[in-house]
Amino acid sequence: MRNSPVVVVFLLAFTSGSAFAQTFPVGASVKLVERDIHIPAHPAPLNAAVPFRFAGGSQALILALDAPSGWIQVRGERVGGSEDVGWIVERYIDGLVADGPPPVDNLPLELAWCPEKGSSDPRPGRLRIATWNLGNLHAVNGQSIFGGQDPSVKRFTIDYLRIRCYVRLFDPDILAVQEVDGKEALGRVVDTDVYDLHVSSRTGSGMQNTGFAFKKGLTVVEQPDFEDLDVSNGSLRHGTRIDLTHNGQTLLLMSVHLKSGCFDNNFNGSACDKLFTQVPELEGWIDEQASGPNPFIVLGDFNRRFNLMDDVVWTNLDDAVPPNADLTAVTENMPISCRDNQFTEFIDHICVW
Repeated sequence: MRNSPVVVVFLLAFTSGSAFAQTFPVGASVKLVERDIHIPAHPAPLNAAVPFRFAGGSQALILALDAPSGWIQVRGERVGGSEDVGWIVERYIDGLVADGPPPVDNLPLELAWCPEKGSSDPRPGRLRIATWNLGNLHAVNGQSIFGGQDPSVKRFTIDYLRIRCYVRLFDPDILAVQEVDGKEALGRVVDTDVYDLHVSSRTGSGMQNTGFAFKKGLTVVEQPDFEDLDVSNGSLRHGTRIDLTHNGQTLLLMSVHLKSGCFDNNFNGSACDKLFTQVPELEGWIDEQASGPNPFIVLGDFNRRFNLMDDVVWTNLDDAVPPNADLTAVTENMPISCRDNQFTEFIDHICVW
């Protein structure tokens, strides 16, 4: 990527100013008051309609805060047992539950290393861009994105806090993510007064979605999903896109998560069939952008070992046709330095033009 003011950081898988926001922050688990007629849920702040009620005495997760009205959006248990989202007023919250996030000045001893939150303004000069597969990140304590005989991981408050501390540690200006169930899940692991969030519009139950967190001080335009990567009628992930303008230069970014199970040329089968159908779609997008005026970055979980000799997927993506479609993978010649060193080659990459 020519003369671009960007520093790349690579990671692998594995506001409101009002007083109530400090007491009940976004991501907190709270207990609702016991009440015979239960808790009225409203469709929007200051909207008097009550389409349903939350069960009195149940637990709920705070999703958003409306500073002008003081109303709070929560996800919780409806009367009758199902789960839903609605707006309530503060008086219907009895307090934080035991597993709710502790105040940032009272972190558990094991997170004593956690840095203070960073600035919402980008660092001066070059930007820091990172990607992280967050491994089936759900918004709710103790819930999996998908169940079955081999359910996805369940996380609790300490887990969300630990991930947030790691994000603070490397302090990216832009973080591409994969395997998040939605914006609420991503908001539990980044400081939402530092970052704005953009997650794929792909909907459904138990989603592994792509997305971005980017510092509020950046000039970013959210773009529609690149849906062409879903070559399997809704079962495959979209590419999430944003356009960044920084120091007079516009940079296009897309977070991707390609089909798993076809990691190098030695694999075959249905997973490879799907991956090889995705590749021309991604290559077409790359070729189109390479013919335009703006540099771009495609980053995320490609589920492919690009750095092996003669990898056919990388050869197709980096074919220099048209002539400007000449990519660089920042993982090239990069040593594996993961804690467990279970694998010898990267499948997550940042590809720049």
